[in-house]
Amino acid sequence: MKKTLIKTLLFIFLSSSYLCSANQPLTASSTPNVVIVLADDMSWFDIGAYHQAIDYVPKNAITPNIDKIAQQGMMFTRSFTATAMCAVTRQQLYTGLYPVRNGAYGNHTRVYDGVKSAAHYFKDMGYRVGLAGKEHIAPYASFPFERVGKQNKGATGETSFGIDITRKFMAKDKDQPFFLIVASSSPHGPWTRGDRSKYLPETLDVPPFLNDTKDVRELLTKYLAEVSDLDREVGLIDAEIDKLGIKNDTIFIFTSEQGSHLPYGKWSTYDSGLQTAFIIRWPNKIAAGVKSNAMIEYVDVIPTLTDLIQGTVPDNLDGQSFKRVLQGKTTDHKKYVYGIQTTLNIQKGSAYPIRAVRSEKYKLIHNLMPENEFSNLITKSPWFKKELKVEAALMKSNYHDFVSRPEFELYDIVNDPFEQKNLIDQAEYKNEVAHLQTKLSNWMAQQGDLGIENELSVCQRKAFSNAQCPEVN
Repeated sequence: MKKTLIKTLLFIFLSSSYLCSANQPLTASSTPNVVIVLADDMSWFDIGAYHQAIDYVPKNAITPNIDKIAQQGMMFTRSFTATAMCAVTRQQLYTGLYPVRNGAYGNHTRVYDGVKSAAHYFKDMGYRVGLAGKEHIAPYASFPFERVGKQNKGATGETSFGIDITRKFMAKDKDQPFFLIVASSSPHGPWTRGDRSKYLPETLDVPPFLNDTKDVRELLTKYLAEVSDLDREVGLIDAEIDKLGIKNDTIFIFTSEQGSHLPYGKWSTYDSGLQTAFIIRWPNKIAAGVKSNAMIEYVDVIPTLTDLIQGTVPDNLDGQSFKRVLQGKTTDHKKYVYGIQTTLNIQKGSAYPIRAVRSEKYKLIHNLMPENEFSNLITKSPWFKKELKVEAALMKSNYHDFVSRPEFELYDIVNDPFEQKNLIDQAEYKNEVAHLQTKLSNWMAQQGDLGIENELSVCQRKAFSNAQCPEVN
């Protein structure tokens, strides 16, 4: 009888202790911090670690700090955003929802009221949540981050995001984990930061989708100098993690956002625009020095992080957790990734909606209004107009093809990774085209994407004033 009573009391004590501990707030010692460093308009291949891993990419960038993160973690060679422009990329990354479904499918637009983001999910998990640097998200109710360092796009200042305030946020409370997005403004134009002497124009490896001219080489010098300055910023954040002694307790992600502000990059659905660098480190939890070819998307990041940390994924997201890839339990994730470009509301933009689907081998692009000329800040710039004239004199059409396209484009991504040979008119690819068209149509229907109608009504979703949509409701 006495033994039975003791066992009963012990059971009650242990049960109550477990229930109390299960309801306690998360602490830094019980769950990892999360740091996501997000570049701004940076081509995925402009990182030294990718130069070493992939033979066909141009090998220019000097990025020792990012390379070190890659050596200590897992580097993805096929990571994608669904849209190659700033606000849309950020809002899909933070919400786990594709652009049309979250409401922010134009570059200066807002998500639908009631849409939740990482700020909600991680606050609910007991985290302090902060955002340093560039915002470009709306409305605040959907992105209630603690604003940390302010954006600095000037040529001076230690960082483009406010390093001092960012350090204070990271060190503020050792008893509570933090979720921090460091949104750098580099290497977004006008490319005023960094040491240009590191990159001599005549020695650069010009990407094959750009015309190899003096002007392009000079632009690449300015851009790459800012890439290296971004790398310096990454080093500052990583050094702070070391200083605080939290490296083993921190999931660190570096990702490059969309492609650079050059033709076939930003504002396109080519891989030079949609593909992103993605490196993740979590010592002793994710194997170091690993290269993954799994296809992942920005919408997958938040569900993957919540799955890693507490084994659950928020309901009703478009993204899917790739935790099993990070654990080494599988090498595959998605068979198809998708792209959308809404052009009407960007600066110097025209009505030019684009949709795309990519399998492991092929990319299908549908230009929904091909009768219009594709237009943006790049195509309206003096240097681009000059390049068109030079190109015409040489009887070439690379940049001409950038602004004037057929309705459909098909590329063999494996043999033509920079999408320079359109296969759409070759009869042997007829079945592949039909298959990809079905995949794309089904995705658009699932998203509620009306194509041209969405393009022409994009200003109804505006959140920030710009030349195309000047008034904000």
